[in-house]
Amino acid sequence: MIASVCPNPCLDVYYYTTVLMEDDTNRVENPYLSPGGKGLNAARVISRLGISPHLITTIGGCTGECVMRGLERESVPFEYVKIKGETRVNTILEQKGKKSHVLIACRGPILDEREVKELEERICSHSPDFLILGGSVPPGLPNDFYAKIIKYFKNRGCSVLVDADGELLRKAISASPFAIKPNRHELERLVGRPLFDFNDIVEACREVVNSGVQIVITSLGRYGAVAVTEEKVIRVVPPDVKVINTVGAGDSVVGGFIYALDKGETLAEAVAFAVSCGTATVMMEGPKLCKPDDVYDVYERVAIFYLE
Repeated sequence: MIASVCPNPCLDVYYYTTVLMEDDTNRVENPYLSPGGKGLNAARVISRLGISPHLITTIGGCTGECVMRGLERESVPFEYVKIKGETRVNTILEQKGKKSHVLIACRGPILDEREVKELEERICSHSPDFLILGGSVPPGLPNDFYAKIIKYFKNRGCSVLVDADGELLRKAISASPFAIKPNRHELERLVGRPLFDFNDIVEACREVVNSGVQIVITSLGRYGAVAVTEEKVIRVVPPDVKVINTVGAGDSVVGGFIYALDKGETLAEAVAFAVSCGTATVMMEGPKLCKPDDVYDVYERVAIFYLE
């Protein structure tokens, strides 16, 4: 069984414009609305690949209702803590002809003591083989929230993957999770220095492994990903594809990685499948996640390198 925790979900509101004018009205077509958040998106990917994960999240207000309807449309199994605050909105603005986007992310609603306690109880009531802890935590949850969850599940034979940033990730690492999935920028913040090339990235991953994490899988955008353990360095490079949108690509990597491990694949195969999911997502318009047919097509064309 796979469970995924998303303490701070959001409604992604995606705007696409041909031109962006400052100090003037920018009129756009109707936005694309999608449930979002790292742990939530990972669960969506796993679900569309054919396994029913169990998502645990928080829901509040009208925005939360929209998130729930989106999950129900995709038949993603979930349970939630009903909160007093309003589920946050993330706004994504993409301009035609540019290869980047602007993401305006809200911090999220404040959770009170009852809501925090119920969230912990709901998470700890499950016995998954794999657990994803994905994204930020809303105000009201301490930075060691993930670390506490990791310690609880490690004693129960569960493999926990963390996809987070900053102090939340640093505290989580202190509890020695099974795996983490930073991108390059998150890895730089974690080790406290710029990483100029691939060798720098591998060295930083090794530092994290030496601190107690079994697997560090770092996503590298169009260059694929690298996975580092005590004994292995595995690099996966995807084929060239037309990059349309990068929103959700890292979350797709997480979902694909855990999906493949749950199916019994080797580490190299799981990283290759993870990269295939991320690559298939960047081929989609708007904040849409990978299609299984695209994933398997990319998977046939990735290159796997075993490094010293």
